[in-house]
Amino acid sequence: MSLNRSLALLLGLVTFAPPGLAHAEDEEASDEEEEEDDGEEDGEPETEPETGKVKDKTKPKKEKELPIKQDLSGHDLGTNKKENLFEKDRFFVDKVDTKKTENKTLIQGSLSSSSLLYTENGGSYPMMQGGNAAKFSRYYTELRLQTDFRHIKGSRWEARIDARARVVPTPDNNPNTDDPIHIQSGFNGKNEYDVRELWLFRSGRRSDLFLGRQFVADLGGIKFDGLRIDYASSRKLTFIGFGGLYPVKGSRSIDSDYPRLRTEQGVSAGKFVGAGGFGGAYRTMNAYGAIGGVALVPFAGESPRIFATSSGYLRSGSTLDVYHFALVDLVSAIGPGLTNLSAGVNYKPGPRLRLTANFNRVDVDTLNVQANAFLNDPISDPANPHSTVVQNETYLRRLATNTARAGVSAGLGKLQRFEITMQSAYRWRPAVALDAANGMMSYTLPATKGVDLYGSITDRRSIKDLRLSIDASRSFAVGNVAFQRSEIFGLRASAGRELKNGHGEWEAEVSYTTTKDKAAGIICLPGAPTPASCFGSSNGAIVSFGGTMFYRINRDWLAMGTAFITRQTLTHNDVDMANPNVVIAGKDPPVTGLTAFARIAYRF
Repeated sequence: MSLNRSLALLLGLVTFAPPGLAHAEDEEASDEEEEEDDGEEDGEPETEPETGKVKDKTKPKKEKELPIKQDLSGHDLGTNKKENLFEKDRFFVDKVDTKKTENKTLIQGSLSSSSLLYTENGGSYPMMQGGNAAKFSRYYTELRLQTDFRHIKGSRWEARIDARARVVPTPDNNPNTDDPIHIQSGFNGKNEYDVRELWLFRSGRRSDLFLGRQFVADLGGIKFDGLRIDYASSRKLTFIGFGGLYPVKGSRSIDSDYPRLRTEQGVSAGKFVGAGGFGGAYRTMNAYGAIGGVALVPFAGESPRIFATSSGYLRSGSTLDVYHFALVDLVSAIGPGLTNLSAGVNYKPGPRLRLTANFNRVDVDTLNVQANAFLNDPISDPANPHSTVVQNETYLRRLATNTARAGVSAGLGKLQRFEITMQSAYRWRPAVALDAANGMMSYTLPATKGVDLYGSITDRRSIKDLRLSIDASRSFAVGNVAFQRSEIFGLRASAGRELKNGHGEWEAEVSYTTTKDKAAGIICLPGAPTPASCFGSSNGAIVSFGGTMFYRINRDWLAMGTAFITRQTLTHNDVDMANPNVVIAGKDPPVTGLTAFARIAYRF
């Protein structure tokens, strides 16, 4: 364990560039400027000795030409680009410097307010107390600020802020004030005060420095709080190094970024996990690739996790695109393994035809001490005061979900008025054994497999300039157990068009979906051998209709809204209490639901 920890710490330490590198670059730039000024004296232009012509000092000297660095920040930090027609009508678009801002601070950003409401109404269960609709409605309101400060006061320093605050309700009739009910879906069902990005950036001649909360998209998309340095070895190759603290994966609020961590035995493991990594990124006009290693080092309670990551794409003209992303655990508490893999091909032999194929694999991607922070407290057993059995939970293990997809899309008719798309997917996960809390029994959930089929037809310029579309999807099992336990059929039709004034567009749709548990008809009787033998015994149907509208109020204001009404019905198989061997059909009262979402955004 000590060797692994030492290697992980060393990996984080080697990422830091020597102190004074940025100052050395400034001195080098200053020396070059002085050399360029030596050519003129007393206001007389410098001439070429061979021809006697005045030297053109607007042309850069090749030996002093600065390397063009890659921008690996995830944001376009250039302000001297030219405006173009493709960005003219975009709302979230970067500003361009003017004479008034080029030597000052250029401030740009957006402020958006979003609100969501979901509520439903059902009926009472027969011969039972209570109803089948949710007791509480779900709603939230959220404010998000994204701001960039470019070349602060004309310097090489820049900054970015991306933060949001979400407020969710707490029921008034809460029975327990010490542990209130949280009804809002999300990370933890509470108010969220999220700082997504908060960093300072300094651009050098070859190195870029980032300090604060940030993402490293080129090294597994890791989020951390600390220091990062990018060093441009050449126009095409950049080395990346970072080190700092690693907040809980998936946290959506600063009050849950660094909770009290716990070991498998429920013992405190502190609050902090260190993070460090090193890698390189290569970019040309038609290719990009990044590869590196990252170490996540808990300060206590668990050995380091070290993984390698790779991502990239290759473009062969306008015909072929190949891309991939991979994350491989080399050392971890749950052993090595292929944690994440995505690879795909887009092939476009002509302007009317596109073929796609990809594979995705997702496995456990977290630390035990961080996951344990959200487990239930161990149960109390008087006969065994040192009991650490946790109810209704399982320890982390490798359990990958795999998906292979293929699709074809064709444009037909004049100006490709019609588009036909067909896709298929094969999904599977392995079997998993679950141990009972008392350690006396073990249940095995069998492997699940399924196939998804999808097809759609779109008419882009139909009657009254409407964009009409109809699509269907079907999910069915391969074998005895369906993927996600249910087989699904869905049918959807939609119509949309642009508003006459060109400020927005609307779309309306209606859909019908049915669900069927693969094990429907099997009754879970007392003494059933495994939960897998009686999991699922219902059939459902959902009818939904609604619409969405986008509206550009003016150049700096954008609004959108969506509203849908759903009606759900459910039938299920029950046991006849008088004769446990007889199955009878039951039917729940219908549930009517309303979902509404609205957003208004201002850019500055």
